[in-house]
Amino acid sequence: MRSPIVRVVPFQPHCFAFGGFELQMIAAMESARAAGANIAPLDFWKREADFDVLHLWGLDLQHNQTVKWARSGGKKTVLSTLVEYSGKSWLRHLVSSAVGPARLRQAMLASVDCLTAVNEGQARYLVDLGVPGDKVRVVPNIVDDIFFRIRGSKGTGAFGIENYVLCTGNVCQRKNQLSLVSACRKLGVPLLLVGNILTGEDDYGRAVAEAMAALDGSRWIKGLSPGSVELAEAYCGAAVFALPSHSEQQPISALEAAACGKPIVLADRTYASQEFYESAALADPDSADSIAGALRMAFDQPDAHCPPLSAIAQCRREKVGAAYMAIYERLVSGAW
Repeated sequence: MRSPIVRVVPFQPHCFAFGGFELQMIAAMESARAAGANIAPLDFWKREADFDVLHLWGLDLQHNQTVKWARSGGKKTVLSTLVEYSGKSWLRHLVSSAVGPARLRQAMLASVDCLTAVNEGQARYLVDLGVPGDKVRVVPNIVDDIFFRIRGSKGTGAFGIENYVLCTGNVCQRKNQLSLVSACRKLGVPLLLVGNILTGEDDYGRAVAEAMAALDGSRWIKGLSPGSVELAEAYCGAAVFALPSHSEQQPISALEAAACGKPIVLADRTYASQEFYESAALADPDSADSIAGALRMAFDQPDAHCPPLSAIAQCRREKVGAAYMAIYERLVSGAW
């Protein structure tokens, strides 16, 4: 059988918004191509339609018409999603199904041939939304190989600090870096913060900067390239990785820390309850004392709070590429 021809549609124009979800889409294309798929972005300006599968990213109504046209044109469709976990999201969905946009979303989902979720919890939520379980596949996010290669390595003090807590990602209220700074101050441990201030969060960024200035031996690096040697060095030198976010869907930074073999501290929220973060020390994100306590546990018993390699190995690039390739082949063969 020839290689499936796949064309990919993003969630939004990258000139307006570009983050972890978009990086994952690009990484997924590269991994599927390495696995044998003939895959590329869809060119909206061309009339060429000689492809088998349309792969859309993002559970949003903006894909509704595209899905309709693809189905009428005999194309198979895959939709990769990030969804919520909470009961409040489910209640919102029930209301929206009766009087809101969820009615239209349900019709779109009924037309899609396969939906992918990044973990079992999100897959269950899709089934709760009414998606047949046999249409849902779990394909985790990709973790770059460089983070697996440095697993077990010790840092070299490349950033001028040692025995530090690491936190990476956009600086914003949701990710709760200000409380993490307070927790580090309570323990007297340095913090290496890596990330840019999220657009619209300037006031929060200034508050974090002031707090970081009062935390001895700490450093804030405003952005390192994803998958770079410098970012890997930041993980390598860390004693503990911490991300006490109020809410997340599937934080790539915590996956990277797990691949590196670092003890992890997360907020005691639903997103932390998955196999990739098994054994992570959990904290109440609204309490700096609770975060400090979880950090102390991770410092004192690092091996006990380091997720097992067996789980995070599913996020290796070749495994994810093979998972997407299997979906495309099954759709094209008519087995679905």
